[in-house]
Amino acid sequence: MSAARVPANRSWTLLLAAVAVCLAATQLFAQTSGAQKTLPALAGEPDYRSPDQRPQHDDAHLSTLGIASIQSKRLKLYSDGPLDRLKSIGPAVDALYDALVEYFGPLPPARDKSEFAVTGYLMTDKSRFRNAGLLPEELPPFLNGRHRGLEFWVNEQETDYYRRHLILHEFTHCFMYAPEGVEMPVWYSEGMAELFGTHTVDAAGHYQFRVMPDRNENFRGHGRIPLIRSEIAANHWKSLRDVTRITAQDFLQTPAYAWSWALCALLDGNPRYSSKFRQLSHHRGYGQFAAAFRELFGDSLDELRTEWSLFSHELQYGFDLKRAAIDFKPGKPLVPNDPSWPIDVAADRGWQSSGVLVRAGAEYEITATGEVTLGTSPKPWISQPPGVSIVYSEGHPIGLLLAAVHREPPATDPATEESMLRQIAVGRGVRFTPSVGGTLYFRINDHWNSLADNDGHYRVTVRELSAPK
Repeated sequence: MSAARVPANRSWTLLLAAVAVCLAATQLFAQTSGAQKTLPALAGEPDYRSPDQRPQHDDAHLSTLGIASIQSKRLKLYSDGPLDRLKSIGPAVDALYDALVEYFGPLPPARDKSEFAVTGYLMTDKSRFRNAGLLPEELPPFLNGRHRGLEFWVNEQETDYYRRHLILHEFTHCFMYAPEGVEMPVWYSEGMAELFGTHTVDAAGHYQFRVMPDRNENFRGHGRIPLIRSEIAANHWKSLRDVTRITAQDFLQTPAYAWSWALCALLDGNPRYSSKFRQLSHHRGYGQFAAAFRELFGDSLDELRTEWSLFSHELQYGFDLKRAAIDFKPGKPLVPNDPSWPIDVAADRGWQSSGVLVRAGAEYEITATGEVTLGTSPKPWISQPPGVSIVYSEGHPIGLLLAAVHREPPATDPATEESMLRQIAVGRGVRFTPSVGGTLYFRINDHWNSLADNDGHYRVTVRELSAPK
């Protein structure tokens, strides 16, 4: 978690302006009307990094107190536990620095021309660090970690993965706030730190960041995916607007980290939004973020709400964001009693537009034929539209043909339930009467982490049987 940062030499006028920007940023998803057509003139990149105000410590004295240190190019880490469990920390942080530069761009230079480096404190016994003068009394409370300037404090963890994750999270904060004049909404700041903290390392020691966790045993202690599923099961789902209104105080509880991570993971990993989201990273100065977000995402906000609802409700380990991305194509109405053209529904993708616009209250008939392959190990899994009833995903057999209506025009109230969450089991055929009008979408049910090895398609037709009553 990041500490509040306001440059000491700024006037109260600028401080109040910065607060106003933060308040405006929380309304991003509600302020879609009147979005600017071009980005406003933005301040240039900062000339320098914020001053390095890290204290210098007497390492020899600290060692007598049971606090030792390890050092790499970008991190000096103090710990009161065994150092052999920290061997991977330095290489991970140094690799993360390169990844952050590649994503955000190079940091401005320091006035003293020093290299960017951070000091961290990994604490098993907080009182030991406080007595040694390494844990400031005025540091606000935190759940597992907090940064301030070029320092961070992290509580010791039970697993190697989550210990690294938290250190990478806090290092990301230090990097993102290093330029002068940075101001970001908390959902973005914490979500990006979570995103870069989520990592893998191969047998050769090569790190990859911004990954989707593939299975629990490889990300022990992370727990963001099962936490979101349990939150939704307890009727605590957060809409886009809810996530952007998360406050700094909320980050004293773990769910806030899970929701902010999930939103950043969707925006970063879905090819419909990733390029725009990356542009957003260059608008972190005072007054820039809210305007840039409205300009970049204002035209696709309704579609983003739909994809967020589907992604968050069906999130699972290994979720394939690229294949789940929806190509929104508005449909056209059918001629009554005249069947639609054949619609091919691919097995290796998520929701796909049928090109058919259905009317609320009218009756429709869907029929489907064909055969698909759902994976090849240990042998090909062959399915027809009713699905394979011995394996289920999200309450339905895999291979089952599903349908949903994307409401058009979108609801005026952003809190309205997403219509595509009400899914229709089609199988070989079904008659249904939609409660909302919009474009009909199809997908072949499967786990969202196993679409890549699917093959084939079902052929579907739609017929309007009766007009709205």
